[in-house]
Amino acid sequence: MKKTYILKSHYPKNNSPIIKAMIELHGQKLKLDYEIIGNLSQYNFPKPTKQQRANELWRDTCFELFIANTSQESYHEMNISPSIQWNCYHFNAYKEDMKESTLILAPTIKTTQNDQSYKLSVETTIQEEFFHEILEINLAVILLDTDNTRHFYTLKKRDGVPDFHDREGFLNISQ
Repeated sequence: MKKTYILKSHYPKNNSPIIKAMIELHGQKLKLDYEIIGNLSQYNFPKPTKQQRANELWRDTCFELFIANTSQESYHEMNISPSIQWNCYHFNAYKEDMKESTLILAPTIKTTQNDQSYKLSVETTIQEEFFHEILEINLAVILLDTDNTRHFYTLKKRDGVPDFHDREGFLNISQ
């Protein structure tokens, strides 16, 4: 299964970048590609450092995947920073009982940037077998600008404050 989406800005403005997100699942192999197109000079993209788990990556520019089995309340959240730091969390229900997850093996993260495009690619292996069920996902991006304002992009724009954890914003996908 391979699907590509255009993420929607929660607070669109005239010069908002276009953000494409692609998810590919084959067995237990997961690939994510994010591409941001537009004038990127106003956004912060942390330089790559040592690839390792880290917390609170959402405080800066961050790429996210939420994934769940439709028959369960629990879900996983994966965060990837342009710094190539990452983490994966498990929640028993909506924002409840967050703990680091062993859902994925340490991913391979690659980034490229020029004046009008930023790309982040992630490849990893999923450790659980729930992919034989119908899945729900949410793909999201938080862009931090040079004024320290966060810009939120996701699959479904919803009224109110952006909430990537809300399962109403997830899409059903199938392999």
